[in-house]
Amino acid sequence: MVDVAIVGGGVIGLACARELAGFGASVTVLEAEASVGQGASARANGGIRAQFSTAPHIAFSAYSIEAFEAMHAASGRLGLHQTGYLLLTGTTRGEHALRASCDLQRSLGVDTRWLTPAQIEQKAPYVRSDGLRAATFHARDGFLDPASVVTALAEEATTQGAVIATGALVERIDRVHGGLRVTHSRGVLQADVVVNAAGAHARGIAKLCGSDVPVVPVRRNLAHVMDPGGAGELIPMVVDLDTGVLVRREPAGGWILGYADPNDRPGREVSVDPAFLEELANRLPNRFPFLMDLPIDPAHCWAGLYPETPDHHAIVGLDPHVAGLVHCVGFGGHGVMHAPAAGRAIAELIVGGACTTFDLAPLRASRFADGDLISETAVF
Repeated sequence: MVDVAIVGGGVIGLACARELAGFGASVTVLEAEASVGQGASARANGGIRAQFSTAPHIAFSAYSIEAFEAMHAASGRLGLHQTGYLLLTGTTRGEHALRASCDLQRSLGVDTRWLTPAQIEQKAPYVRSDGLRAATFHARDGFLDPASVVTALAEEATTQGAVIATGALVERIDRVHGGLRVTHSRGVLQADVVVNAAGAHARGIAKLCGSDVPVVPVRRNLAHVMDPGGAGELIPMVVDLDTGVLVRREPAGGWILGYADPNDRPGREVSVDPAFLEELANRLPNRFPFLMDLPIDPAHCWAGLYPETPDHHAIVGLDPHVAGLVHCVGFGGHGVMHAPAAGRAIAELIVGGACTTFDLAPLRASRFADGDLISETAVF
């Protein structure tokens, strides 16, 4: 018998375990794989940013960036590089959207800077500047190593008393007097509360409890392009909002390139989409023609799953139908960057009875039935 059973040992589940254990709760994490962090966490780009278009995302980012800074300062091993994110646009519509997001971010305490075309050329001379209208830049954005974050969260959680059971595939969840009984491949566990942190498998876990969440997995692709010039000075994570292409330099050398097709259909395939490289090649010349001469080796490409919701926001809070079931799912590509905030929100909700650090109303599970959605537009 434990206070909380967490289903899922990725960054979200581990962050919840770390915070709950820190609040004094008895916690067991149930992870189906042989080790933690083997799902979307292992295939993430590692970006962290506060440049979003909605208040809930900005709040989660601001909290998480500060948490990552503290964790990295204490251990020095997160691979944190605060190179900033540089978001570019060459369209009138894009400029208006970027301005609205920048104004919102600044109103919420994020020091996002508005850049003119001349300032963009100075900051990023490698970018094709023809037709650029504007950009935003936030210096505390950047990237880190997802595997190191997983390791750090798992160690901190277990140090505080949490138990992590790997190879524990959840098979049934039954309502019983006083809580929920979880049957998994290694045994049976009864808990007062079950946290659904199952990422791409979130909907299946909810259905085991007799509930549902609108979370579907969507494949996203990344490429590591080798550079004969070797390692160079790190650059911001540069995002061409007009084509959806993002580019950053790897500390060890080469470039990480990404493009997410907004028309991709849900599915569980994690092999690289055959159309990815062609789509990337078609879009790179818009702002990154300097990369066109570097060969892209399909062997250095990979794909992972974004657990998406209809409004591109996570579901964080109590299940409206099943007592004792709490969801922390549907983070899309933002699970790593929002993990510290998600963990804090869940811990306050479960142990304290309410979340005081964040307003979770926009993230509640019932918002879909209520028709009360706010859509994130800064998704890439």
